[in-house]
Amino acid sequence: MYFNTAIFYDIENLLKGYSFSQQMADNLSLRDILADIRDTSRLGHIALQRAYANWSDHRLKLLRGQINELGIEPVQVLGFSQDPKKNAADIQLAIDAIDIAHIRPALSVYVIISGDGGFASLAKKLHEYGKTVIGCAYRNATNRVFQAVCDDFVWITDPDEADRPERTLPGDLTSPRPQVNDPRNVRLTKVVKRLSSQETEAVLAKTHEVLQWYAAEHHHDLSRQGIVLSVVQEALNFLIPEFQPARYGFPKFIEYLQYACTGTPLCVVRPASGQVHLSLRNGGRGGAEVLPDLQARDLHSPEGYRAVLAAGTGPLRLPPGPELSIILRWLVEHPRSGVDVGTIYEEAEAQLGSLLPPDSVKAALMSLIWAEAFERTPEGAPLSDQQLTLRPELNSVAALTHHLRSAARRKLTRSLAVVREAVLEEVIPLVE
Repeated sequence: MYFNTAIFYDIENLLKGYSFSQQMADNLSLRDILADIRDTSRLGHIALQRAYANWSDHRLKLLRGQINELGIEPVQVLGFSQDPKKNAADIQLAIDAIDIAHIRPALSVYVIISGDGGFASLAKKLHEYGKTVIGCAYRNATNRVFQAVCDDFVWITDPDEADRPERTLPGDLTSPRPQVNDPRNVRLTKVVKRLSSQETEAVLAKTHEVLQWYAAEHHHDLSRQGIVLSVVQEALNFLIPEFQPARYGFPKFIEYLQYACTGTPLCVVRPASGQVHLSLRNGGRGGAEVLPDLQARDLHSPEGYRAVLAAGTGPLRLPPGPELSIILRWLVEHPRSGVDVGTIYEEAEAQLGSLLPPDSVKAALMSLIWAEAFERTPEGAPLSDQQLTLRPELNSVAALTHHLRSAARRKLTRSLAVVREAVLEEVIPLVE
């Protein structure tokens, strides 16, 4: 087994500085980032992972659970919240990377998870040592020079999207629109009209219209290097209001596109190196893997409901029923009053760690918060600054279950015309 990869997480950059919201920290998924990086196919086995932050910051309590589970070494950087300068984590990360390049020459792939332009110099130096450098960051928060000098670059979903309020009317075009940056999409949006509906058939038809435009206008790109999926997603985010693949039964955008490509001249391809992209079916492959077309999924299924509930603002990422009932019972038996979210999580993880994975504890706790099962004070303050008290009327597992199910029903109703109670009961079983 060949361990050749080192991964460095600039948490300060991922959270966009010091004044990040608790919700953004809670929505940041290092596991999803790691999965996106693996899609480049450049990684071997991971020998080292380090994450740089002021880990004593109480807003990072839930994130600490993630790094422990993923085997990421936390590197304490006090300047993250105390020093007005924003480069404390950057400097330590760069020093460590160069040091490791000298003392561990077998590590040949360096992944830098940050969009900071200062890492362009680090990437160039690592190239001098014969290393491959992969960058990873948010599309709208990436220095172009750093992106250009990397051997590959992975775009990741911005967790701050979940902080944006939902529109009450899907067709309200007066709200701020997502922006397009890719030159191809700039031209596309001048000829393809924006959708005013979120109905499944209309969304799929608009997706096919976009795919047809790419096929007609960028046939050469599609037959050669392809078009990376982040470009296609950028176009759909702009043209389809509140576009969320999970609303159509596909938790991941790549799966939605595999479904949308069915019966078209296009397909989704994972190359031996580089990012997954959209390609012509009869284009050159060069050893790349053609991902299979996917059939439509029944939204009225436990998997479909879970996908819809996990999408968008106020995500309800529910663990399996038996695990959920354990956490609900623990909350009822240990009602918390006037404590912060990190303390509740740490206490639950400490007492339930032998029964449940940390992710299930976090998922249930955050779902209950978004479902307003807790009174939060002071009102209007960020979650990180609030004290939580379990609502007194939710003093039984049955009451908590009914409350969570009601919140789930409301969210499902916003995306589906009809909610089937039997399916909802499978997702959130009633425990007396």
